Amino acid sequence: MPVRRLEPGQVIGGFELESPDPAAAVFEYAVTNQVDHIVVGARAGFGLPRHLGSVSSRVVAEAPSTVTVVRTN
Repeated sequence: MPVRRLEPGQVIGGFELESPDPAAAVFEYAVTNQVDHIVVGARAGFGLPRHLGSVSSRVVAEAPSTVTVVRTN
């Protein structure tokens, strides 16, 4: 699939506290709203999560759609 530039107004973002389980809330939102691409942030932890973060690791492994992980230093 080719990459294309998004025009203003094509990106919808925001946040709400949905659940004490953030990954489950992401999955539920993605399925309910037919999301085709999820973007999550990552921060360092320990073990495999050390590379992504525990929530982003789970989202990558279990998401119903494409996932992009953005890491900040």
